[in-house]
Amino acid sequence: MLRIYDTLAGKKKEFVPVQEGKVGMYFCGMTVQAEPHVGHMRVALVSDVFRRYFRYKGYDVTLVINFTDIDDKIIEKAEAEGVDYTVIAERNIDKFMEFLQFLGAEEADHYPRATGHITEIVELVKTLVDKGFAYESGGDVYFEVRKFPGYGKLSKRNLDDLIAGASERVDIDDKKRNPEDFCLWKGAKEGEPSWESPWGQGRPGWHIECSAMSVKYLGDHFDIHGGGTELIFPHHENEIAQHEAATGRPYVNHWVHHGLVNLVGEKMSKSTGHFKTMEEISRRFPADVVRFYLLSTHYRSEIEFSDERLSEAGVAIERFENLFRALARSVGPEGEGGTVDTPSPAVSDLRDKFLGAMDDDLNTAQAIGYLFELVRTVNSEMESGADHAVLRADRKVVRELSDILGLLQHTGDVDESVPAEIANMVQERSDARDAKNWGLADELRAAIEEAGYVVEDTETGSVARKAKS
Repeated sequence: MLRIYDTLAGKKKEFVPVQEGKVGMYFCGMTVQAEPHVGHMRVALVSDVFRRYFRYKGYDVTLVINFTDIDDKIIEKAEAEGVDYTVIAERNIDKFMEFLQFLGAEEADHYPRATGHITEIVELVKTLVDKGFAYESGGDVYFEVRKFPGYGKLSKRNLDDLIAGASERVDIDDKKRNPEDFCLWKGAKEGEPSWESPWGQGRPGWHIECSAMSVKYLGDHFDIHGGGTELIFPHHENEIAQHEAATGRPYVNHWVHHGLVNLVGEKMSKSTGHFKTMEEISRRFPADVVRFYLLSTHYRSEIEFSDERLSEAGVAIERFENLFRALARSVGPEGEGGTVDTPSPAVSDLRDKFLGAMDDDLNTAQAIGYLFELVRTVNSEMESGADHAVLRADRKVVRELSDILGLLQHTGDVDESVPAEIANMVQERSDARDAKNWGLADELRAAIEEAGYVVEDTETGSVARKAKS
C-alpha cells in the first residue's frame, strides 16, 4: 500500500487516486529571473521520481510544472539589460530545460507559463470578485483573506499568528482593506508589460497563476500539488483559499513539500547571492553523481550541499559501475544470455524491501540503502560461483530498481577494450606479481595509470579500463 505524507493532514495517507488508474500532479517550478541553481532542480527530481514510481505501479501520470515568467524581478532584470522581459524568461527557461536533461529527468507533460494563461487567470479573479471574496482598489484586485474561514489550515497557524509571525512576507499597501490581503491582479505601471482586464491594464499576481493553470490541465480536484517547503506560506496557503473560495470544493488530495537545499548551513537564495548554479556543478560533476546525491536524502528532508558530499556520491556510483562491469565479464552483456531465470532469494527479498521503502512516502534514502545491499549480495554470489542465469536475473533486478529512481542512466556494459601496448603491460605486471617482483609490478601499474588506464585485480585475473576523465 502506497502512503504519501500530506502537509495539510499532517500525516501519511494512503494514496487513492481521484480517477482510477490515473494520477494528476502539479509542481511549482521556478520564477525565471535568473539561471537555475541546484535548489531549483530538486523539484524537477522529486517530481520525476514521483512520476516514475506511479508509472511503475501502473498509473497513467500527467505531470505539470509551471514557470513564473513575469514578476517584478524579471522586469527589473530586463530593464537593467535593456531587453524585453521575454528575453530574460526564455533564456532561463532554456537553462532549466538543459539541466533537466543533464539530470536525467523526463520532461513534464505541460510547462504552463503565467503570460500564456491570462484569460484563465482573469476569469478566476472575476469569479472571486463576483462571489465577494475579492475587491478592486486603485486598479489592483485583492483577495480578502478574512472572508475565507479556512485560511491558515495548511501552515497550521491561525490568521493572527500568521500575520504576526510572517510580517516580512505580507506586503503593506494602503490600497488594501487589511494588511493580510494578497494581490490577485496588479494594475499596470508605466512602461511595464500588461494585459487587458475588467479592472484596466495589468498583470497577474503570483499566487493566482498556479490556481488557474493547475485547474486547466488537471481539473478542479486532482491528486498531488508539490513544491518546496518555503511555498507552504504564503503561496500554497493562498492557492487553497483562492481555489476553494471559487469552487466550494477541496483542491488536491496530497500537498507534497520537499526540503530546501542548503549551502554551508544557509538555504540557497538568489536574493542573498548564496547559491551554486547548475552551470558550475554540471562542469565539475557527472550527471549520475549529482542525481544520486540529490536522491540520497528523503525528499521531505533538507540537503546540505557540498563538494565533499558530491565526491562521496561519486564513490558510491563507482560501486555500481564496477558491479555492472564485473557482471558483463562474468555472464555477458545485458540483454544477452537467453531466458532470464528467477533471481536469488536474497535478491528477491531486497527487491521487496526496496519497494516497501518506496511505498512508505517514496523513501529514496532507504531505497538506495537496499540498492547498496544488492551490490554486496550480487558481488558475493559472483565470487561464490552462482549460476550465470541467476546472476543475469539478479542484474535485471538491480537495473529495474535503479530505473525507478532514474539512477545509473550512464552505467552499463562498456567497451573495455584497451590498446595492445596497455594489454601487454597488464600481462607483464601479472607475470611480475606471479614472480613476486613487486617493484616491477608497481612500475608497470604506474605506467598504465600514466597512460590513462586503471588496473583492476579480479578473481579471474588483472584487467585494465579507461580511467574517468
